[in-house]
Amino acid sequence: MRIFDLHADLAEAIRPAYKNGKRSVLRNDWHSRFAKGEIAWTSAASFFAGSESWEDMKKCVRMVKEDILSSGYSLILSKEDLTEDPKETMFLMTVEGMCGIHDNVKEKIQWLYDQGNRIGSLEWNDQNDLATGNSGDPARGLTEMGREAVRVMNDLHMIVDVSHANEKAFWDILDTSSLPIIATHSNAKSLCTVERNLTNQQMRALAGKGGLIGLNACNMFIDDDPAKQDARHLAKHARYIADLVGVEHVACGFDFGAYYAEKTEYDILAPEQAQNFIRGLREKNFSEEEIQAIAYGNVMRFLKEYM
Repeated sequence: MRIFDLHADLAEAIRPAYKNGKRSVLRNDWHSRFAKGEIAWTSAASFFAGSESWEDMKKCVRMVKEDILSSGYSLILSKEDLTEDPKETMFLMTVEGMCGIHDNVKEKIQWLYDQGNRIGSLEWNDQNDLATGNSGDPARGLTEMGREAVRVMNDLHMIVDVSHANEKAFWDILDTSSLPIIATHSNAKSLCTVERNLTNQQMRALAGKGGLIGLNACNMFIDDDPAKQDARHLAKHARYIADLVGVEHVACGFDFGAYYAEKTEYDILAPEQAQNFIRGLREKNFSEEEIQAIAYGNVMRFLKEYM
């Protein structure tokens, strides 16, 4: 089953190799792994933890774009680029955190968009000049500059991602955005109590505005019990969210640890293991049509409408 992965920390996968003088990292190191997992489309996130400057952000974004193109892959820049059955993986550039933006919001977000980024979160877990992440002040959400950022993103049809927003920022973003929003890599808090997962109320509100929830394969977001942090239990989140708000709001945003961490024994750590999740969906009695929607159909529909 083909898969569209809404969140992949590919900047983190590329950066160590670039420091050693390597290029075309996605082609040389990851191509066969994408193919084995049937990752037909994937995000390529430029990640910023909170201390990076605007120059740091520009350098990282340029690196990601350069490696995609030098690897001979295609970028998804518009709905016309969304090939239904690509011969090899296609890439959607995204930004995870905008801590380097302290002024000139419109100009800087325009630059990110012009480089190819089509999804962006205002923060990671940090608290910055735009918004507040999960590690920030729970009483602080969006700033006025952050509201401006959301409006600029709406004007560009650059989709706002709320996966790392704290709850106050989540509601502020939902209130500010004129377009649906995405949680690219979040699960259900009712099934796993980590702060980063979404409450039932949040998921209902996000879905009510037409948004998507990309399921996160990072083990600590799947289950509080380490013995249940696997693909089958990630599929349990899909069933829970589909039953709560409808299967049309469920997607994949795996956040594969293999891009930035040492290998472990988890069965959903890397792109080549993605089909384990598809098998889990079948165990949860999703129909083939529903599995196709979760795997890629919902994202394709959403992007064709809002990107």
